Amino acid sequence: MTEALTPIVQTDARGRALLSGHRNQRFIMTDQSDGSVLLVPAVVVSQAQREYDESPELQALLAKAAASPTVRIKRTRAVRP
Repeated sequence: MTEALTPIVQTDARGRALLSGHRNQRFIMTDQSDGSVLLVPAVVVSQAQREYDESPELQALLAKAAASPTVRIKRTRAVRP
């Protein structure tokens, strides 16, 4: 019979831990009352993005404004000599 090995995570002198397979990710860390640590994947969103995501009225207003022909600006690339 083979036993599954339980990974052990060790912090370094600065309190950092390596989580194999989770490069460049953010987590919300919660210390549980039993001494365990819970890590939940997190995404950082700006306050403006959050307001947009939570407001159908704002989404509709901005979609209407973006579709307006007065908003469109013709851009041309400068030709280098």
